[in-house]
Amino acid sequence: MSIIIRFIKRLRYRKYIKKDESTNVVNGIVKAKAIYKRLAIEAHPDRNPNHRIEAEELMSRISANRYNYESLVLLEKEVKEKLK
Repeated sequence: MSIIIRFIKRLRYRKYIKKDESTNVVNGIVKAKAIYKRLAIEAHPDRNPNHRIEAEELMSRISANRYNYESLVLLEKEVKEKLK
């Protein structure tokens, strides 16, 4: 198959994929583990005894979105606002 035909097929295929979804999947595979670990340490209820209720709620949301990179980025901002 020639290079031009493969290029045309890729362009057709890209129409059907939303950029946000594909980017989130790739980042979920590559970056989500590191940000999850960092957030789990920062938001753990034992590390935040003064804000235990908020920390438990944030920790449950972090665990539910363990592989969703975009949600973890938003939760990181929330953790910094609520627990600092």
